[in-house]
Amino acid sequence: MKNILIVASMSERYYYDPFLKACENTNLRLYVLDPSRFPSETVVSFSLGNNAKLSGFIEVLDLSGSCPQKVCLSVSDIDIAWYLREGPARTAVEESSLEERFIRNESRGTLRSFFSTLTCTWINHPETIDRIASNKLYQQQVAHQVGLVTPMTFLSNDPESVMNFSSQKKGLLLKSIGYIKLDEEGQYFLYSQRISHEEIKQSKPAIRRCPVFSQEYVEKRYEHRVMVVGNRVLSCRIDSQASEATKVDWRHYDFGKVEHLQVKLPNKIEKQLCQFMDAIGLKYGAIDLIETPNGDFVFLEVNPSGQWGWISDLAGLPIPEAVADMLEAL
Repeated sequence: MKNILIVASMSERYYYDPFLKACENTNLRLYVLDPSRFPSETVVSFSLGNNAKLSGFIEVLDLSGSCPQKVCLSVSDIDIAWYLREGPARTAVEESSLEERFIRNESRGTLRSFFSTLTCTWINHPETIDRIASNKLYQQQVAHQVGLVTPMTFLSNDPESVMNFSSQKKGLLLKSIGYIKLDEEGQYFLYSQRISHEEIKQSKPAIRRCPVFSQEYVEKRYEHRVMVVGNRVLSCRIDSQASEATKVDWRHYDFGKVEHLQVKLPNKIEKQLCQFMDAIGLKYGAIDLIETPNGDFVFLEVNPSGQWGWISDLAGLPIPEAVADMLEAL
């Protein structure tokens, strides 16, 4: 039996429940460590001896049955660890005092120390995710190095420089560098926005106050959400140009008009995407591509924990099964 430790939130089980089901008839046993439950609901105990070898145990949730069971898992029994998705942090009242802030900081440091010294096979290591998450500039640099086409990109808080980069005809595509909640529930966030050259001219004070991540606007025939799972490349083609709501950013979702179709990418693009994942240190991730009217493919970004449920449902992508195959092969 191979023991798999998934670091993920119990409040977001939809990210990994399908993986559990796909692994039911395999030689895999999946456990979940939810960082938000530590230290109040979870115990860890580690030691580092003279041989510098980590030993000890962690309390995890065994989800193999109908009801999650808390069990102790020895560090030496962990075969594969996967930092999938830490989930929302607990804030508000519990962190209002200095004592609680200190506890939360020490607890996070404890888990980070554990992750950094755990010598099993990792699918996506937290240190790798910290380095590349929301770092679109670095991602594009690595993508370019393996031969993928990337859009011209500009990052600046100098209004004149941004204006010079902007196309008078097409303007710019503006994106936020990172993710930020616009409401307490986390239901609203910033989408990519196409901004005209005239709007750029009128926004000099705002640009000077806050740097903007901008790209040339790339014309689209389709967009692709591509799941790379180990050495498998599963692509969902999104007909985003079929709806006014999704033309600039498909995340505005218009499922009634926008077709989602499972397709095979050209062999060259699949090979380059696998090379990119290897170069950037990921074994699993969601990649966004643009397919231009000329049939070229343009790399946009990778999300190490990107959502995939809707493309699996709409396009029939066998993502959970691919995950089970990847885990068995490692």
